[in-house]
Amino acid sequence: MEKGGGLPKVPTMTCYTDHMKSSLTNILKLTYSFSEINRDMYYPDRERPENDAEHAFQLSTLAWHIIEKDKLDLDVARVLKLCLAHDLVEIYAGDVPLWAKDGHDEKEAREKLALNRLTEELSSTSDMTDAIREYKKRETKEAIFVYGLDKLLPFLNQLHIGGKVWKSNNVSMARALEVLERQSKISNHLSKYFVEAIDYMKRHESELF
Repeated sequence: MEKGGGLPKVPTMTCYTDHMKSSLTNILKLTYSFSEINRDMYYPDRERPENDAEHAFQLSTLAWHIIEKDKLDLDVARVLKLCLAHDLVEIYAGDVPLWAKDGHDEKEAREKLALNRLTEELSSTSDMTDAIREYKKRETKEAIFVYGLDKLLPFLNQLHIGGKVWKSNNVSMARALEVLERQSKISNHLSKYFVEAIDYMKRHESELF
């Protein structure tokens, strides 16, 4: 969520897309807006925050790799769709960082309204909004896997940036550990990766917190 608690500004297109009313134009506008949503995460040696488009790409790439490497019985195509679609609601609802003090109580209601808006705008591509609903319900093994990976990925990034976000939010290792151990139980496919990362975190506490 942007400073000041307001909703993220959706870019206004003023070029030739204003004269095009095709579904392709609508999707392009959504991708432009998606890349404007900043997250409370960084990449190594970069000062600007990660945006939602970068997160979706990184999540998709990691998911694809894990499924192939571990020979998981998951529908890769469905997993990739879930990875790409899971945060689209943030175009209109904004992002609420995990360690933020405010915004969590309103998050579900804001995202519900955002999903309704996206459903209207993407009526010709209902599979996108169906994927968002599948992710939120977490009733399929693919959705559970993506949900768990969405929790693991920021953790792994934290280890690569020296705990920058933990430090800036005054998060103790005890608090981080409590959250991460709970998240490690989301998907059996990902438990071993959480265990490895948690072990590293414990051995490098002074560097990360």
